[in-house]
Amino acid sequence: MTRLQKNWAGSAPPSRLKLMNLATHQRKLLSLFRCAYEPHEGDDAYIRRVARSRDLDEARRNIFLWRIYVLERTCVLTFNLLKRRNLLEETLSAFIRQHNISPFRETQAPGFLEALSGHPDSLIASVAQFELALTKVRLGDPGSYTIDWNVEPHAILNNLAKDIPLEDEPEAGAYKILVSRHLPSRFQIVSLDRSAVA
Repeated sequence: MTRLQKNWAGSAPPSRLKLMNLATHQRKLLSLFRCAYEPHEGDDAYIRRVARSRDLDEARRNIFLWRIYVLERTCVLTFNLLKRRNLLEETLSAFIRQHNISPFRETQAPGFLEALSGHPDSLIASVAQFELALTKVRLGDPGSYTIDWNVEPHAILNNLAKDIPLEDEPEAGAYKILVSRHLPSRFQIVSLDRSAVA
């Protein structure tokens, strides 16, 4: 038995020599970046030190700004709607906290739009579903999609595309938007109230 083994016999090894579960350690660090983990006394000193560091705050801010930069350019309609409703920071922070999305910009907009497709605000959900379907079709997806709307979508989509204010009370109605690469403009708005196509 070596001297080190003798020293360890019957007692816990010194903390600096403890074997670290690397996967657990990495998950905790990632969760710190995403504001999804609060360290406790049982955590090692390094995790607690990182949690209190200014560098972590700066890294979180950089991640947030990178997401803003990408989403503003890749999902304009949904981004502008959240901005108009003063929900952008809250929604994006929740998305970062709850989803582990690659830093590559190609994956960010689809992931963000997918997450918002079930939003409790029906307008946000409809815009996100429409923009996600349109993005897929533009990238060559052969599928066809139907998105239900409970307000008149023409003015809303026009205003969001131009980043101009929305009406306080959009005109209510039953509509659906069809999205397919086989349509002339890749989408078609259908009024179910009047069975009209636009």
